[in-house]
Amino acid sequence: MNIGEASKETGLSVKMIRYYEGIGLIPPAPRTLSGYRVYRWRDLGTLRFIRKARDLGFLVEHIQRLIHL
Repeated sequence: MNIGEASKETGLSVKMIRYYEGIGLIPPAPRTLSGYRVYRWRDLGTLRFIRKARDLGFLVEHIQRLIHL
């Protein structure tokens, strides 16, 4: 699915998904030949986890450590 669909599925804005990718919180999404990001269901699980952790007040640095466990 593309970034817009991933945004709707996870409740994160497109801007935040790009930000999390840019800072390395999530790995770069594979891209189509035309350059569109493609997200898998596993990626959506990680994005949902990030959203819930942020809602609970976790800092990005702490979330990154949790993801790498």
